[in-house]
Amino acid sequence: MNRKPKLTKREKKALAPPRPAQPPAQHNHQHIHCVACGRHLDPNEFEAPATATTITCDHGSQFPTCTKCLAKSTALVKEHDASNQPIRSATAWH
Repeated sequence: MNRKPKLTKREKKALAPPRPAQPPAQHNHQHIHCVACGRHLDPNEFEAPATATTITCDHGSQFPTCTKCLAKSTALVKEHDASNQPIRSATAWH
């Protein structure tokens, strides 16, 4: 008595209908933190009167910061530009 040949995993996958694409998980809001102090920044803080802004490094990346932490954030971005390492940002908090 001979066994029927089984399909390989690749053959089963080819016969199966394609799975629907899963949309990426998204939040209802932007999650932005200051690179210097880690404080949560809301998108409306970037509008006038601004209490938050973004700094652009030499590579073109943008980093959010509080206006109070602008000096420290600028120093962190300059260090990032000089060392070509990821920016040393503060841990996030709310």
